[in-house]
Amino acid sequence: MKTERAKEILLQLLKIPSPSGREDRIALYIMEFLHRLDYDVHIESDGEIIDLVVNPDSDLFLEVHMDTIEPRAEPFVRGNIVYGTGASDIKGGIAAILLMLEQLRKEGKDLNVGIVFVSDEEKGGRGSALFMERYRPKMAIVLEPTDLEVHIAHAGNIEAYFEVDGKEAHGACPESGVNAIEQVFEMLQKLKGLEPFKVKGKYFDPHIGIQELICENPYYLIPGLCKGRLEARLLPEQEVEDILDLIDPILDEYTLKYEYTEIWDGYELDESEEIVQIAKEAMEAVGLDEFGAMRSWTDAINFTYNGTKTIVFGPGNLDISHTKFERIDVRDVVKASEFLMKVNEIYSGDR
Repeated sequence: MKTERAKEILLQLLKIPSPSGREDRIALYIMEFLHRLDYDVHIESDGEIIDLVVNPDSDLFLEVHMDTIEPRAEPFVRGNIVYGTGASDIKGGIAAILLMLEQLRKEGKDLNVGIVFVSDEEKGGRGSALFMERYRPKMAIVLEPTDLEVHIAHAGNIEAYFEVDGKEAHGACPESGVNAIEQVFEMLQKLKGLEPFKVKGKYFDPHIGIQELICENPYYLIPGLCKGRLEARLLPEQEVEDILDLIDPILDEYTLKYEYTEIWDGYELDESEEIVQIAKEAMEAVGLDEFGAMRSWTDAINFTYNGTKTIVFGPGNLDISHTKFERIDVRDVVKASEFLMKVNEIYSGDR
């Protein structure tokens, strides 16, 4: 019955498109769902961003974002697998929270944790930033697709947009030009050869690569200009400023210009932290046993930078999130809901 209910809730969420900047309809659906369960909803907004807050006085918050990327796939169901943009990232997590709230009402139990549904995670993270301006919880669980692992560590990141300027020449005369594509390739090989990207990590390995590349070649030419986006994933313990000191000279050598658009340090929580201990007890109660680390930017960075001890957890798979094949097993949604129920119980002191 829980599986079918989770499927029903998730499909309703997926049928409401909510790309960043257009979260109004999904926020209204969530508010109406919560009001039917007789939960008070506090609306936080700066005129552009909207967040929905439940139980605002709690020192432990569950956070989940309402937005998705622009829709790439229509929702449909095949057995226990639900497909569609946002299924994994992270409407499966929203469904898990709503299922938990519904179950608490059925069992006549109190909501002890706070909950915030935020906007704009996929673009600027302004929803979580707005929340943290107005609330400063002691602890948080940010819901993201972790395959039901509890992520107590988080990657650092560097993102840069760049332009590499070569020299145009007729395509039959490569010796007369400078191929911008080959220049980008040389630059990338030097970046990959830096020592910080050769080490092995506890949860994952560091990585640097090109995620976007557009090269001008309107005729039969040796391309003279390439524009692209560089992304580096750092280990939680690696200092971003140290890595920048190594990357800067290479970008100075090869690019016409470049601009860093995202820079943040990662982190790892000690297992003695209260939020980790709560999560560990909840994991044991529901049959989960994997710790891990989040590889992508999440709202956990905004929470952590403001002093909130934060773990990341949720149903869904990061590898297939944002792809045309995004999907989730609703049995994982149910398991996530059970974990959150247990967290809520533990936080009340009712062991």
